[in-house]
Amino acid sequence: MYTQREIRAGWILHVFTASGVIVGMLGLESIVEGHARAAILWLVVAMLMDGIDGPIARKINVRHAIPHIDGNTLDLIVDYFTCTIVPVAFLDKFDMLPDNTIALTGFVILLTGALWMARTDMETEDRWFRGFPAEWNVIIPTLFLLNANEWFNLAICASLCVLTTMHVEFPHPVSVREKRPMSLLAMTVWIGAMVTLAIEQERQNRGLRLLLVLAPLWTAYMVIDRARRNRASRRSGVTSAAASAPQ
Repeated sequence: MYTQREIRAGWILHVFTASGVIVGMLGLESIVEGHARAAILWLVVAMLMDGIDGPIARKINVRHAIPHIDGNTLDLIVDYFTCTIVPVAFLDKFDMLPDNTIALTGFVILLTGALWMARTDMETEDRWFRGFPAEWNVIIPTLFLLNANEWFNLAICASLCVLTTMHVEFPHPVSVREKRPMSLLAMTVWIGAMVTLAIEQERQNRGLRLLLVLAPLWTAYMVIDRARRNRASRRSGVTSAAASAPQ
């Protein structure tokens, strides 16, 4: 049985999670008005909110305190808006892709993102994501701040859309225990560089732009290393099964 205090804490957390759509809407308004850097800051706020509510929900066991509200579903609704819909609007508004490619690219991002949010196998037992977890709220602002070539942006978007539908595993910087300190540091540096570049409105700061590249490279390393170890494990399993098979 839960106390009134625990139930109130659960409702406060649910309202906090749901308010992510308000933050996302403020970001969308900034995009419509042509304020790219303000939109980036709102997306960062939404990202931080999303990173906070999960650990708190598990700590206070909100699922049992308020059983008729599914916090996971609520989180996915907010995430689809702030992590996919708003970034696609950003991509369109600020002409980040070659001519005549934004409509198709935006459609594919929205489609694959929706399919990923509905996956029943989106997480492994050790909290890795299966497929690119539709985190366009960090990818698209990063490409904008890097002032990357339009065709490079298209190649990145296309590649990540494909990875969204696959079983390639991506780390969550908080939930995954493996190399967690380095992952948290990489994410902190990445967010810090984005915020600083957005506030200073300086896209030529080479040091900060380098940090924007190094942090995703760490994630890429984690993904590749995980895939390598998974392949080795599967090979070992096949070899062991073959060795133990009756002759």
